[in-house]
Amino acid sequence: MAARSRHAHTDEGVSGGDALGTPASPLASGTRLAPERPALVLLVDDDPGAFELVSQALDGQLLDLALVSDGETALERVRLDRPDLVLLAAAMPGMDGFEVCRRLKADPATHEIPILLVTGLADPASRARAFEVGAADQVTRPLVREELAARVRTQLAARAAWRALSAMNEELARAHAALEPEVARRTEELRAEIRRLQRKIKQSQAAEGEVQRAREQLAQRDQVSAMRALAASLAHELNQPLAAILSNAQAAERLLGRLPPDIAEVRAALEDIVADDRRAGQVIQRMRAMLREGELTAAALDLNALVREVDRLMAGAALVAGTTVRIELAPGLPRVEGDGGQLQQVLVHLLANALDAVACRPPAARRVVVRTRLADRGRVELSVADSGEGVPLEDLERIFEPFFTSKPRRLGVGLAVSRSIVEAHGGRLWAERCPGEGATFRCALPVRDEDARPAG
Repeated sequence: MAARSRHAHTDEGVSGGDALGTPASPLASGTRLAPERPALVLLVDDDPGAFELVSQALDGQLLDLALVSDGETALERVRLDRPDLVLLAAAMPGMDGFEVCRRLKADPATHEIPILLVTGLADPASRARAFEVGAADQVTRPLVREELAARVRTQLAARAAWRALSAMNEELARAHAALEPEVARRTEELRAEIRRLQRKIKQSQAAEGEVQRAREQLAQRDQVSAMRALAASLAHELNQPLAAILSNAQAAERLLGRLPPDIAEVRAALEDIVADDRRAGQVIQRMRAMLREGELTAAALDLNALVREVDRLMAGAALVAGTTVRIELAPGLPRVEGDGGQLQQVLVHLLANALDAVACRPPAARRVVVRTRLADRGRVELSVADSGEGVPLEDLERIFEPFFTSKPRRLGVGLAVSRSIVEAHGGRLWAERCPGEGATFRCALPVRDEDARPAG
């Protein structure tokens, strides 16, 4: 085995040492290629003068230079010390540099270490063979200091970059492994919510009696239609972010498999996965527009007549609830244009809500007043006022959000659907707090024609 030595270079000259891996003094200028120690360069050459020549060429660079003089020793030292670069002479007695290079590249433990082969200037076949056995680069004899220093710097910079990329790959792999179960968990939660809503729909019970059936069907139609629309909307809304999450996860996996990996693209894919995951988690809260069954059937409607019909349908419910419902209709109101069934559905829900609101009051205090009047800007207004506990100020808008409800066994979609219907008619639906107690829901609809003959 040839003698071994160690040499560390600084910008002040050459300094010696006894053991591989001992840190050299930091440079006043220049950048460390590895944060834990200076870069280690292993010179494999049987020429006694090669070490001094290479030391002089690399003087001023922050690195450790070690020397071995035969191929067998070189294989042992590379496996033991894992140098950042091997400067390998092609022509050596015994095992030549080409065989050493081939073996190092065939070993999974050392194949990533860059090798700089030193070949003869007049030997083009050797120069070609250097790349065939896996050398990263080569220099020719006689050695030119400037060329050798530049090639060593290039390989050490590439090695440092490879190490940084490997660390980032490990971090990305950990992030991917942590993110995948979270996406699966969120997806299952959303699917479970859809299944729960579908079970709610199936739990509806058949009503008894023609009038009772008509009242309950109108009162529940907003829930059923909203649930069906919601299920369809959820499937559509969730399909896009979930598909994007799957696509970006697969793309990131492919990018991580490249050599070298495209770290910028992987990071962009992971950012897209996080964004789509957040978007999927906010779908239900963000859905405010409810789908309706069919298109509007436009007709001239007498709002007072609709109120009388709903009062007749709800008379039994008011009687059972022990609530007095007073109807105050303004005479001669102009007609509105719209779908009578859908507007009737809105009136039924507002009146049913009012009956529920006063249920907690003493019988003598259970009052509901339904009024119509001609409002400003060519609108007809319907209001339903109750003497219940009222709506907290902070909830006056939230009660129109899907699934917001303070009542047990209620889905909280009726007001959302009602507002959707009114807005589809060009109107407005809102809630107000009464000065003393209770709440008032107001529905303003545009008149059909300002010059039309008022209804009787």
